[in-house]
Amino acid sequence: MTALPFHLLRHRFLLLVLLWLASLVTVSLLSPYFLQASTIPYFLQYVPVLGLLAIGQTFVMIGGGPGIDISVGSMLSLTGVFMAWLCGTLGVPVVAAALAALAFGGLLGLGNGILINHFRIASLMATLATFFVYGGLALALTDGRPVTGFPDSFAWLTQAGWFGLPHQFLYVFVPVAFLAHVFLSRTRGGNHLYACGTNAEAARLVGVPVARVRLLAYVASGVLAGLAAVVNNSWFMSARPDAGTGLELLSVTIVVLGGTHIFGGEGSIRGTIVALFVVTTLQIGLELAGVSQAWQLAVVGLLLILAVALGQSLHRR
Repeated sequence: MTALPFHLLRHRFLLLVLLWLASLVTVSLLSPYFLQASTIPYFLQYVPVLGLLAIGQTFVMIGGGPGIDISVGSMLSLTGVFMAWLCGTLGVPVVAAALAALAFGGLLGLGNGILINHFRIASLMATLATFFVYGGLALALTDGRPVTGFPDSFAWLTQAGWFGLPHQFLYVFVPVAFLAHVFLSRTRGGNHLYACGTNAEAARLVGVPVARVRLLAYVASGVLAGLAAVVNNSWFMSARPDAGTGLELLSVTIVVLGGTHIFGGEGSIRGTIVALFVVTTLQIGLELAGVSQAWQLAVVGLLLILAVALGQSLHRR
């Protein structure tokens, strides 16, 4: 599969920006509360958790295979419960528990990568299985109840910072998104990831360790799910065993809408971020307008159809 011409990718990104602007106008007409200044911090509180999962999903999908990680929401839930157990039951300092949560998330992602790249199980089936395993463990270990025990100081991570912007956006999401963009666009590892998704056999012939690169993409997805769990725990000051429910499908929708090809080899962090803003804008705007959850899900589904149709149209051109 050959890469799309640059002007087509650029046009797709511009169309995505226009879609976001159209979303802003639409929800502003539906709800007079959306344009208030207090909405900006509220909006940016939602961005980091879903955004971190979407960045991890971007790595997995660019690597091809075709790759997909349906378990990201369950990894968030189980990792959050693990961190709460370390803090509340074992008395581990919160910083150490947060670092352990990142390592634990990476371990869960490694499990996905081994199933897919060494046991040759299709990524959809493998991560669907771990979606149930990880999510089931989170519920079983907590009897379905939130777990508390975090120190009050932990809430700092999700409090307002400069100009009312949340700390988790300034100090977590923005640096991670920047580093992910640099990795994909400026490093040899990023080039290898694109090569694996574009043509795995050709990548092997030039010495790219395809299985290892794809496995590390799943590890990265797990680590970012663990980081999202840390942010989520700080936001609610508790670990909910169902915290990640539904986020896996939203992350896939965002990544595909952002221009990442479902069979790999194409995509960007900037496209994922703008798509994240589109989806978050619609979610919050429709919620403020009193639109039911069912209609919100229908809108997200229409966006996914639009993204796939646009991608196919560009490839035909």
